[in-house]
Amino acid sequence: MNNILQKHKETWAKKKILRDIYTAWYKEIIHDLAQTKKKTIEMGAGSGNFKEFKPDAVSSDIDHCSWLDLTFDAHHMPFKDAGIGNIVMIDVLHHLADPVFFLKEAGRVLEEGGRIVLLEPFPSPFSLFIYKRFHPEPFVMDWDYFKNSAVGTGSASLKDQQKDPWESNQAAAYLLFYKHREQFLRVLGTGFKIIKRKRMSCILYPASGGFERPAFIPGFLVPVFKLIEMVFVPFRWLMAFRCYVVLEKKK
Repeated sequence: MNNILQKHKETWAKKKILRDIYTAWYKEIIHDLAQTKKKTIEMGAGSGNFKEFKPDAVSSDIDHCSWLDLTFDAHHMPFKDAGIGNIVMIDVLHHLADPVFFLKEAGRVLEEGGRIVLLEPFPSPFSLFIYKRFHPEPFVMDWDYFKNSAVGTGSASLKDQQKDPWESNQAAAYLLFYKHREQFLRVLGTGFKIIKRKRMSCILYPASGGFERPAFIPGFLVPVFKLIEMVFVPFRWLMAFRCYVVLEKKK
């Protein structure tokens, strides 16, 4: 895992289009954080880029890396009850063995009014077509995280769901906050409310190639693609590659 994250750090340093995209995302995330004196924890921090924009954030991941502050499993956080102010997760939720169990644990460690800010893949009709052909991580659209969680009505235990952290279901956020939103509100709605939920990134992010592929456009076309991205805002339901969700712990 360290080798992959080291490669991501090198890609971040070299790839301006990627930095431009993430800079905009990081700024929105910081704007949406709860205003609190308690710590903001970035989980699944990977190559640790968010700290460049919020230096007082605590960076963490499941595996140790020299540039990270903490190492722990998101399902069992080393924080006291109501001990932290915010949790930031970029491309992390879909790697968790039991996202519903994680959300219950997050409800324990967050203070009242504390927030979880999530950025995840989104399976719009167009993006799903592209993801399935060019991205190795699957979208398992028929999985029920509530039925198969150690929390609620399911019989599965968290111990039985241990897996490689790189295994994933990219449909996780879509299932939790869109397709099964009513179940989310029923199971977790007493603890959380959804502050923001939106689709985003129709063309610029896929054009960047992400961390794994070369950019598909030359640098001089990036401003043009940013303008095209704005034109496509009304069509995000059809073309979005990402979704952005902000949850707040109820007071």
